[in-house]
Amino acid sequence: MLVLILPAGLSGVALGILLDDLAGPGPLPLELCGAGILFLLLATARRAVSRMPRPVAHALTMAPILVLGMAVGSFRESEAALPTGPGTVSALAGTKNEVVIRATVLDDPRPRADQQQVVLENVEADGHPLRGRLLVWVPRAVEVGTGDRVVFRARLEQPQDFYGFAYRAFLARQGIGAIARTFDATVVKHQELGLPDVAAGLRGTLVDGLNTIVPEPEASLGAGILLGVRTSIDPAVSAAFATAGLTHVVAISGWNIAIVGALVARLLDGLRRRAGGRIMVEPITALAIGGYVVLVGSSPSVIRAALMAGALMLGRQAGSRAHAASALMLAALAMLLVAPSVLWDVGFQLSLLATAGLIAFGAPIERRLQGWPGWLREPVALTLAAQLTTLPVILATFERISLVAPLANVVVVPLVPLVMLASALAALAGVLGAAINIPVMTDAISWFAGGSAWLGLRLMILAGSAAAALPLAALPVQAPGWLALAWYPGLVLLWRRGRLQPDGRPADGPVPLAAIRRPSRSHMGLRWLMGLSGSLLSSLGRPRRALVAMIGILAMTTLASLPDGRLHLFMLDVGQGDGILVLTPEGRTMLVDAGPDPDQTLRQLGAKLPWWHRTIDVVILTHPHQDHVGGFPAVLKRFRVTAILDSGRAYPNPTYDQFLEAARAEPGSRYLLARAGRRLTLDPRTTLEIWYPSSGDAAAPLLTGDINNASVVGILRFGAFSALLTGDAKAPVEELLEQRSVVRPVDILKVGHHGSNSGTTPRFLAELHPAAGLISVGAGNRYGHPAPATIRALQAAGATVLRTDLDATVEVQTDGASWAVSARGRVVREGLARGATGDAPLHLNRSRTPATPAGSILGWPFRTPRRPIASWSRAGSRRGSSRTRREWRGSRRRRRSSWEPPGSPSTWASSRPPPSSMTSTSSRRGAGEASTA
Repeated sequence: MLVLILPAGLSGVALGILLDDLAGPGPLPLELCGAGILFLLLATARRAVSRMPRPVAHALTMAPILVLGMAVGSFRESEAALPTGPGTVSALAGTKNEVVIRATVLDDPRPRADQQQVVLENVEADGHPLRGRLLVWVPRAVEVGTGDRVVFRARLEQPQDFYGFAYRAFLARQGIGAIARTFDATVVKHQELGLPDVAAGLRGTLVDGLNTIVPEPEASLGAGILLGVRTSIDPAVSAAFATAGLTHVVAISGWNIAIVGALVARLLDGLRRRAGGRIMVEPITALAIGGYVVLVGSSPSVIRAALMAGALMLGRQAGSRAHAASALMLAALAMLLVAPSVLWDVGFQLSLLATAGLIAFGAPIERRLQGWPGWLREPVALTLAAQLTTLPVILATFERISLVAPLANVVVVPLVPLVMLASALAALAGVLGAAINIPVMTDAISWFAGGSAWLGLRLMILAGSAAAALPLAALPVQAPGWLALAWYPGLVLLWRRGRLQPDGRPADGPVPLAAIRRPSRSHMGLRWLMGLSGSLLSSLGRPRRALVAMIGILAMTTLASLPDGRLHLFMLDVGQGDGILVLTPEGRTMLVDAGPDPDQTLRQLGAKLPWWHRTIDVVILTHPHQDHVGGFPAVLKRFRVTAILDSGRAYPNPTYDQFLEAARAEPGSRYLLARAGRRLTLDPRTTLEIWYPSSGDAAAPLLTGDINNASVVGILRFGAFSALLTGDAKAPVEELLEQRSVVRPVDILKVGHHGSNSGTTPRFLAELHPAAGLISVGAGNRYGHPAPATIRALQAAGATVLRTDLDATVEVQTDGASWAVSARGRVVREGLARGATGDAPLHLNRSRTPATPAGSILGWPFRTPRRPIASWSRAGSRRGSSRTRREWRGSRRRRRSSWEPPGSPSTWASSRPPPSSMTSTSSRRGAGEASTA
């Protein structure tokens, strides 16, 4: 009967939490009522239980424990409930007045586009302490972390339900009584957290190392699988994984932690074979798992995953499913007692039920698939076992069921250990490569480590996306909540039946020879094919062969993605903003603006650049509005940048301040002012000439007082092809350019200010006469861009209009004599280039080139020393400047991989003059004044 105590206690605690949450506190507390019933049942059952039938005796034994559990669960739920009344956060919600909030950041921020979501505790409003927590949205440019004390002004609001989701109740169970939004916040001090601080710094350093050598969206997926940093994962990847039944792969689960334990145990095989070493293996493995839990953040979900993994590992070590089940129930009971609100967490429910399914049904299902090869049998069995127990929760929560989950898991599950290992090695290679630069060796290691992680993650994304794209991959199903009442008793009966053979013997007992069915010929043929494929995979699994195969695959992908001799101009789909990427015939890159959302910009760059390309030669910020500068701090953090050009107009935007700080600190780069007459030679046939602003324009008051009219305007030329890039310049700038007689016909026009009616006048179009007009605009934006009048004016001028809200990313390809515009994989318009006018680009000879500092793109190319990624070990106080904070977290990458493939010109390792140079048609004095470097 002792085996019934733990299930009864767990059920009672969960039921007590449920009843207290639904009914709320009453005149007679549920815990007192439960205690009275407990004593009554104990007194009644003490003498009679021994003489009663076994089922009745079991019921009477479990009843007191169940009621005691209800009392404890009800008490814990009432203690952890959202505080209400005077002096609480919820009491201030809904008031119209703004208050000054001082609070401490509880957990790592969750970025969303150009904002981030932060949960605060220890809240003070106008100097008065409040009970409860606050959820606040702050600009992404404000760097906050766990333990920071922040100050801001905002109005507190009541959370509102949406789309049938009880959002207010969801937040209330987490102790959050109000939400707020602010456009600025200040970090005034940092609360020392000891080990969590060290772990957060090390985690940030590893994420930076991974981001250094792996592109998006693979880097974010790798950070999510390895370190639990899921905030930047591509929503398209998350949606595909959800449809394919692969969501468990992205989150830190018991399975991930079990993989870490298995990898550590594998590394300790040599110690296990030594005398007395076997005793040391388990403690070392447990210590490694504990360190991994601390590293990934020790959040409730991670602790839950560790407890679930511990239950699985305990059952495996003990060789008994009963031990694993007991450990699982004990872990769940501990979590409910510590944090009762976890009962409502869908992640907790799915994790608990999935682990229970693996314990109860994993082995029986695997036995029924005994004829399948191990690499196929295990993922199928685990997937089916987990889906059996989680099905009611999945249907009730997500209202759909994945039909391709077994197939998708067969492909993806075997990749997860390899991806975790490759991502860990890539993160370490990125960190070490930034700190230690050994010519050739560092670059080769970065190429191989980053490529290995990229390849595994890319295969995983392709598999998930392909599975999600299959017809009927997921079916919408609405199931009533009472389905669980019938489903789980049926699973218990199925479990009991699965423990026995058809003749009633235990499943683990011997099987008579006559009872074994002879397989059919088709079954034998299928088994032979599976065995052959398994042998091929196992042969590749040998380290030496796998290493050679990986190098060969990475070399082929590198050679296949070398420049093709054509100019590619991409108007990136960055939402309501601008982002233009130029890739020259010799592999040079230029990025003009970076959109509002850094994650979206990085994903677009990852999709258009080869995986090994971690350099952007020229960066141009047309003007400091958020929809143009928002992605640049992240770009400067991830890529090596040679030259940074800016209009130089001051503007109150925290992201612009962050951009300026990062630009001037970028190793080996020059920060320059974009001024009319400056001409950038990206390669021998590709140039960009700045038309606006001139030095006089920059010194004069803003046209119409609008920062949009400070936009950098330039014309890109390649052979006879030309494209005009206008930023957000409006009609006054267009008129000024017409007066200066610089406007001439072009092939492609990047329409100014997202196609608003404040520019792109018919007169301006008549002088440009573009064949195509490209409009960068967000779908459903609140500004009404693009204006119908602008669309009509472009069409009247004979231009084909393409816009990112309808056509996604737009690409222009040209060989210098002809061009083609394509969107969504189809050519929309093509034609012959109209021919460049004016003088050829001016190349100043070396005797006339002004002296430049080391690393300048004007002088001879050579390596510029890189500052290493900041150590995660703390050297001083974190208060004060944001730069110190960033160095502590290791968020600034100091050296990026300088490797470039054969055939791709590099300013970092070449012994010849650089193909990218900067010249000017203005005087040397004017050029010197234009630079602030």
